[in-house]
Amino acid sequence: MKIVFFGGGSHRYLSIARSIMAVPGLMDEGEIHLYDLSVERAEAVGRLAMKSPEYQDLNCTITWGAELDVALEGADLVFVVLMAGSRGNFADLSDACARHGFMASDQLSPSGAMLALKGGPILMDLARRMERICPDAMLCDFANPVAVLSAAVNNHTNIQCLGVCAGYTNHQWDLTRLLLGKDEQCAEFKIRCAGVNHMSFILPGSSYRGQDIYQMARQCDAEGWTTPPALSDRWSEASRKNMQRSMDKLIKLYRKYGCLVFSSEGDGMAHLDIEGHYLEVARTQALRSVAEREEQDRKWLAARNAVEQRFRSWLDADMSASDWNTARPDHLYLMRADEDVMVKIAKAVGGLEEHAIATSYPNRGAVPGYSDRTVLEYSQILGKDGLRPVDGLSVPAVFQGLVGGLASHQTLLGDAIATRDPRVLFEALYSYPVKQDTAESKALWRDLLAIAAPEIPAEFQNTRDLFLR
Repeated sequence: MKIVFFGGGSHRYLSIARSIMAVPGLMDEGEIHLYDLSVERAEAVGRLAMKSPEYQDLNCTITWGAELDVALEGADLVFVVLMAGSRGNFADLSDACARHGFMASDQLSPSGAMLALKGGPILMDLARRMERICPDAMLCDFANPVAVLSAAVNNHTNIQCLGVCAGYTNHQWDLTRLLLGKDEQCAEFKIRCAGVNHMSFILPGSSYRGQDIYQMARQCDAEGWTTPPALSDRWSEASRKNMQRSMDKLIKLYRKYGCLVFSSEGDGMAHLDIEGHYLEVARTQALRSVAEREEQDRKWLAARNAVEQRFRSWLDADMSASDWNTARPDHLYLMRADEDVMVKIAKAVGGLEEHAIATSYPNRGAVPGYSDRTVLEYSQILGKDGLRPVDGLSVPAVFQGLVGGLASHQTLLGDAIATRDPRVLFEALYSYPVKQDTAESKALWRDLLAIAAPEIPAEFQNTRDLFLR
């Protein structure tokens, strides 16, 4: 089996490679190829993977390089992790969203739409190359917004593309904290979900060790959710604060709607609480001064350089079992990630076992009430015979309209990326269901397209004039 990691310099691939190599029989006489325009970064990940305990007795080749056609030759599975465009331009887009009273993120937001226009051409080029070089390989996209890029590839090429969120396992932490009072990851939850990425809902029939999850939630709510766990020191202080906020929001949304959100992603939860959270986030983002942004950028760059130096320092270190297997905030990338969805997908595509996953994929009859080509996130079973949806899926009635609006917006964005049609892009942006067809939204889209102009296809500047009508 040959697995290609596109954006192979990403540190998170080290954990994934360890876990994939640990699966008996999966990578015997196989190859892991790390493709990255920065060969130096890919080489660092590759050489560290070759130091891992899992590699030592395995007949597996680890290679790296910057020639994409070479990387794709003989590939069975291609994983994509990237952040398209420059950090500075994305920050400008985020500031513009805040000025106009909209929140910014890399997924369910106006800035997420612009990010799609940056990453979409990269994914389409990759998929077109795969059609020519490895037409039977599966493409798994982790680059946000995953739903948009899944729509572009699946609806406009012959390559099967799963849009997979890195937060797929969030529920294994969220539910363990909320329902069991433990700061642990638990893989024993059997979940059925449907919605859009970052805003899917856990459906009735989901369970934990035979217990109905909603019955457990009702019991916890009756007791006042009195046992929130203390968060462990594996997390940084900032992470612990975010996790606590996420737990509070999940409880608030459960009490408000009677539904459990599948994954605690901030932009998804914000769309379920426009006045209480969405607009507050936009207001907070708008308060950031130029000096504050510059200081944040300086700290981010310093932290990134420190992380890179720390990562490279392991290449020359004598590493113990403790180094490889102790959870610490500064090097979680060393630890195996056996429950990561990439590992599950590799085992399924490798024909070892079926796995239940949730991905963004064309509906194709899986969830009633939505067209076949509309991309939703929903529970599926992946195995050697392909992909099939879990039975009995639905979107809670209270959210069907919102899900439909967001899903249509993202599917149309995929169409615009594939066709480079300015009119289709207008329809995609118009359909974003927050402050739709208002003076605020029209001004926002004009500004965002102007800011993104250096990093998106030139044809899309013709869309700006359509927002003057």
